[in-house]
Amino acid sequence: MKTLTGIAIVFALILTSSFISSAKSINKTSNAEVYAVHELEIKSDTDMKAFEKFVLDKIAPIYNKMEGQELILVKGDRGVRTGKYSILLTFDSLEDRNRIYPPSGEYEEDFGDQAMWDKFDSMVTAGFGKVHTDYVQVVQ
Repeated sequence: MKTLTGIAIVFALILTSSFISSAKSINKTSNAEVYAVHELEIKSDTDMKAFEKFVLDKIAPIYNKMEGQELILVKGDRGVRTGKYSILLTFDSLEDRNRIYPPSGEYEEDFGDQAMWDKFDSMVTAGFGKVHTDYVQVVQ
């Protein structure tokens, strides 16, 4: 009888633990991290080191000063985009992504001057915001 009671107690603890974990996951859904992948196509006459320096010195600081967001420049190492660049934007939550990039498209943040974006556009054929996907972290 003691063995059966012990098994029942262990089973009850497992169920309770599972329920608590599920409840925490449900509450964290709106706080799930968001990853925006912006695939870039660089013009063939662009100096890659100059491009990297420009993005890291001019564009990244603008994005990285916005609370809840980080910009990371990456270059494909393997796979179908080997040697190609992407910009990753990470957000701490959906709320941060939606605050910075509201569905209305009316941005309140300062994204730099037009001359900076003209220079960026002179280096790419497909730029920031053209080919992108936002991924939301799957919460289990």
